[in-house]
Amino acid sequence: MGFEKGVRRGRVWDDAIALHQQLLTFPFATTGSNENAFERGFATTLMSTEERYNQEVITQIKKGVSVQSVFAFGKKHRPDMTIGENGIAVELKFIRYGGLKDAIGQGYLYRLKFKFVFLVLILSEDRKSVYESIENGEEKDLDDTLHHLADDLNIFTYLVPSFEVKKPGMRKVIQYFEPRL
Repeated sequence: MGFEKGVRRGRVWDDAIALHQQLLTFPFATTGSNENAFERGFATTLMSTEERYNQEVITQIKKGVSVQSVFAFGKKHRPDMTIGENGIAVELKFIRYGGLKDAIGQGYLYRLKFKFVFLVLILSEDRKSVYESIENGEEKDLDDTLHHLADDLNIFTYLVPSFEVKKPGMRKVIQYFEPRL
């Protein structure tokens, strides 16, 4: 089985652009202190703005529907939320130490069932130096990997600080998504 076909036009792509815009404005720095708090906060916002999307917003906290899973390695893997049954998977990870590799692996698995995958990696305060090194261009291999995931595999990554960005010129979100592809 290969990846679900993800064409960058049409209703699902329109939903991807709307999700991208929402991710850029969501206040992650004020949302929570653990992964569950971030997931609940973003899921609640996504559900409250469901009219922006062409497909149903499905979250693990929404009653009456369940997030579709992908079966691999002998178990089911479910993204945190989706837009549509097989349209867009959203996975949030709160990165304290590790987790980046796991998130990328999950993105690959979710691409088997979903047309587009959004990985939202929320970096904790103690990972501030990692965020700054990525922003300063010191992580070329990681940058190349995340561009490849976006450009060739429809796995879009957002690096979001859970802390307030105070340095002048530093982006509030490092994102790997080009809406006009």
